[in-house]
Amino acid sequence: MATQSKAQLLNDVHALLKKRYKPKAEPNALRFSVLEAVVYGICHEGTTREQANQALSRFKDDFFDWNEVRVSTIEEIRSALAGLPNTEERAQHIRRFLRQLFDRTYSFTLDALVKKPLKESLKVLADYEAFSSDYVTATVTQLALGGHAIPVDGPVLRALQRLGIAETEPDVPALRGMLERAVPKNRGLEFCDLLEELAHDTCVEGEPDCPRCELRKVCPTAHVRKEQTTAQTKAGKHDGQPPKAAAKDKVAEHAPAPAKAAKSTKMASPAPTPAPAPAPPAKGKPKRSK
Repeated sequence: MATQSKAQLLNDVHALLKKRYKPKAEPNALRFSVLEAVVYGICHEGTTREQANQALSRFKDDFFDWNEVRVSTIEEIRSALAGLPNTEERAQHIRRFLRQLFDRTYSFTLDALVKKPLKESLKVLADYEAFSSDYVTATVTQLALGGHAIPVDGPVLRALQRLGIAETEPDVPALRGMLERAVPKNRGLEFCDLLEELAHDTCVEGEPDCPRCELRKVCPTAHVRKEQTTAQTKAGKHDGQPPKAAAKDKVAEHAPAPAKAAKSTKMASPAPTPAPAPAPPAKGKPKRSK
């Protein structure tokens, strides 16, 4: 795997993940308006698509329109974001975007941008604070503007770093550009969904579940963790004993010595005085009987 290019590795990753997870995305499907894609991107970053879909549905069901969301309190908007982390921050981003949009257009639509060239549309959207997030920009490009983009959030980045595809301190836009060159547009949406499944299933935060991961044969992190486990197992052996026996010996070595029996505070009973011996018979000749 040392000589394998990142493009080859990404192709293998896609094929292996496709075997484990059933793709749910429809290639090249424009499922959102530009406004909905912005809100969806804010909700989706760092979460799952199911959570983001539920949040977007609650906005549509619980509010009359996007103007009502614009004039609502942060607490009211947070109610639609139930179950997501950082709901207050997300609510502020959504309301700020809607207020900026209304102040500039006096409406709640940006769909005219779909007919413009992608670069021109992104230039217009860059003026909105929501697009300071590369993840939101990529999400809108992918789901609303018809461009080729692979959004990278924290969980996906974590998986890519463990696979050796991303650096420890990556330039996310540059990383995204590399992914978009390696993964064809017609597989982009599916690839994103598969990476998300991986990041929230086995390649989780903290300790990854490498033994259960479909990528354990091609992932450098899985190889290192397997070697560490093997080394620890060998180190646990003691004089040819299995690790459990060696562990018991170590426990016995460090076990505290048994405490001495405490001295009794009661005084010992005095030994019984022996009975006096019978007096010896008087000396002299015994009398004869008559």
